[in-house]
Amino acid sequence: MNFVRRIHRSIKHERRHVRLDWVVALTLLVLLVLSCMMVYSASMIGNKYGTFTSGIPVSETYFLQRQAMWVVLAYIAFLVFSVAIPFEVFKNKSFLMNGYLVIAFLLFLPLFMPSINGARSWIRIGAFSFQPSTLAQLFIIMYMAYILETRKVKLRQICTSSELLKMFGIPLGLVTIIALQNDTGMILITLSVMGIMTLCSNMHSQNIKKILSLAIVAGVVVLMLFMLKSALFSSGTSYRTNRLKVFLNPFSEDLAAAADQVINSYVAFGNGGLFGRGLGNSIQKLGYLPEAHTDFILAIIAEELGFIGVLFVVTLLLIIIGKVIFSGTKSRNTFSAMYSLGFASLLVVQGVVNIGGVTASIPMTGVPLPFISNGGSSILVLSIGLGIATNILAHVKYLRSNKK
Repeated sequence: MNFVRRIHRSIKHERRHVRLDWVVALTLLVLLVLSCMMVYSASMIGNKYGTFTSGIPVSETYFLQRQAMWVVLAYIAFLVFSVAIPFEVFKNKSFLMNGYLVIAFLLFLPLFMPSINGARSWIRIGAFSFQPSTLAQLFIIMYMAYILETRKVKLRQICTSSELLKMFGIPLGLVTIIALQNDTGMILITLSVMGIMTLCSNMHSQNIKKILSLAIVAGVVVLMLFMLKSALFSSGTSYRTNRLKVFLNPFSEDLAAAADQVINSYVAFGNGGLFGRGLGNSIQKLGYLPEAHTDFILAIIAEELGFIGVLFVVTLLLIIIGKVIFSGTKSRNTFSAMYSLGFASLLVVQGVVNIGGVTASIPMTGVPLPFISNGGSSILVLSIGLGIATNILAHVKYLRSNKK
């Protein structure tokens, strides 16, 4: 209770609700509105023929209605976490331990549900679906920031491997459960974010080497298990193997079906040119691009709004990322600095992986474009994460105003 009262007094004194960063708030709003527009444009015609719903025809506005509902909920959550819930709440040990139990339970549930594209990462109950690994990513960032603050004195000294495993056991445990879901993209992004936070921390260089060595060994073991599974049970023709083959040679005659997404994404970018064909005039969304409203929504943006549209979206994302990094670099405590760095890393890595997959610069991994692709759980969790970062930014504004 003393912890809660102390935080409440601090928030009341700092008046964080009047220090909301309107650049972040308006940029997020534009991204979310654009998301609804592009999801509707990408799916409205295909919905008539069940292109995105396993052959079952649905209303033209089916995905728009669902996306709009999540967008409204996400923006409300962003505002609540920006002005009403102080970021200090999330570095409380009791909160983190209880959160770990809840998230571990949620991560186990998809393991007992049908797989989608080889991965078991979704909780589906009727029309409702949620991907708990997105929430786990945000929690891992919080927990990593908590450890890097509370154990910073210890981490500046050389630690044994067992000591490091004990400190970082919870995030590593969550990563292990995510690995069991067979979601390669989620694993790569989560490990990348953890690696960036580790490299940017103030711990002893020997500890960083040990952590990275453990991560590399674990990654090699997981990769070997995946390869062994493909070799034994799918004769090298698994969903993941085909994606790698498509990346190496998308125009191979043996991969005609598997390479459809990449080739049609190329066509979409080519059709769009500099200024695009106009909103709603995409050709590739007419059944040629299977994931037009989700993973490949950037290809539809490129075709309809052109290179200028793509540049506009990337610029908005960079504004948000820049603001989050600014809040971390100007913060005076380790938790808020490392949280901001971790969340900014999540946005950067997820954006790069999506854009890289759409442009065939890297293998496809089924990762959504932040704040744009159709998908409620991703937009909601990222908006909550951004709200926490914006609350840190309000605290930074208070510190800077007092400094003057």
